[in-house]
Amino acid sequence: MMLCAGAAVDMVRADSTQTTLQAAADSAALAGATSGKTSEEALNKIVKNYLTANGAEGVLSSVKKIKQNLDKSKRTFEVSIDGKMQTSFMFLAGITELDISAKSEVNIGGNGLEVVLALDNTESMNYEGRMPALKTAAKSLVDTVLDVGGGAGTYVKIGIVPFSNYVNVGLANRNKSWIDVPPDSSKVLPNCNTTYPDATKSNCRMETYTGYADGVPQTYTTEVCDWNYGTAVTTCNGTYTQELKWQGCVGSRESPKDTQITGLTNKYPGITSAYWGYQEYCAKEITPLTDSKSDLNAAIDAMVGVGNTYVAPGILWGWNMLDSAEPLTGAKTKSWMATNKGTKALVLMTDGANTLSPGAYGVYKFHEGGDVAMANSVTEETCKKAKKDGIVVYTVAFMVTDATAKSLLSDCATDATKAFTADDATALNTAFRDIANSLMAVRLTR
Repeated sequence: MMLCAGAAVDMVRADSTQTTLQAAADSAALAGATSGKTSEEALNKIVKNYLTANGAEGVLSSVKKIKQNLDKSKRTFEVSIDGKMQTSFMFLAGITELDISAKSEVNIGGNGLEVVLALDNTESMNYEGRMPALKTAAKSLVDTVLDVGGGAGTYVKIGIVPFSNYVNVGLANRNKSWIDVPPDSSKVLPNCNTTYPDATKSNCRMETYTGYADGVPQTYTTEVCDWNYGTAVTTCNGTYTQELKWQGCVGSRESPKDTQITGLTNKYPGITSAYWGYQEYCAKEITPLTDSKSDLNAAIDAMVGVGNTYVAPGILWGWNMLDSAEPLTGAKTKSWMATNKGTKALVLMTDGANTLSPGAYGVYKFHEGGDVAMANSVTEETCKKAKKDGIVVYTVAFMVTDATAKSLLSDCATDATKAFTADDATALNTAFRDIANSLMAVRLTR
């Protein structure tokens, strides 16, 4: 009778041990699946650390085998652990140990994923290490999503939309039916220079000023003098040719088309020059949806900060890229995504508030205006419509101090769990890592 009672105690202990072991295996499987690692050695280290941290080895007298397997074709990650528990009473009957095992499997997302990174490429990103931090974080997301989520039998693609005051859709689209690009032009102008040869200065001193690069304050010290310029002398030496060539920049269609991706009889306006006639440049060209990690990383490395901030076009062209119809046709249809339990997602990152708006000098297509309230309204409306169309929106406010901009980004996200703030490079990398893990939609299946 005593032996039977003791055996019952051991069996209760075995059941408790198995419960602890299963919980540890579940935690290890989730950790490995969301780590972004793919090598056997790295995954094994993660699994062992999580098993130890969750008490697996503490409840066993010995561990026989720890095994993990990442199956990219099935999009699963499995962890199994086999060990033995020392008995307290059953050894009297010659049974000194009981076999204990646990197995956990997680499923990595659905069968389809399209992600567009709409990334702020304005001039302010050139300061305080912002652009290098963004490049590191973006490439980390690309690596995780394609390494863990991609593979044989899967459909996973990523696109990139750099934005500043305009979006660059690429020169190859110049003659497409959905865009209206003005012809390149040039004019010959006199090559003249005005100097002040008799100028004198006095009372020179160093003074400190605050300038603004895309809304970000920059303090600098410069020499200031009182000048007597004297008579101006203008000299001319021949002529020079001013050329206005389309660089891929696209402006806004008239409201309310500027918050829509349909109705392409109203063409997108190609922007060659600003209203007052100088050559207009924009951020680097968009990268259409692709599963080529090398192409995506090259595009990220090529990004540079130019111009000022107008966020709405970044959202609009990210949405366009995720839509299967023109102007960009590389995405899967909504019905395909629904059948395959897929996801279309937009990751929007900016480092500041809108500083530009459409409507400069009464011409809506030019993003040289200063109506920030209107720019915020258009940004809000565009984001709202993209979400209504089934796009899952993540937002990242990187070193943003403006309260209105923070609120705008937070409201743009699909829900609170998808709105991130990052005050430095480390936090930005963490935000992109968490977004990558969320995109993988890891869940326990066994």
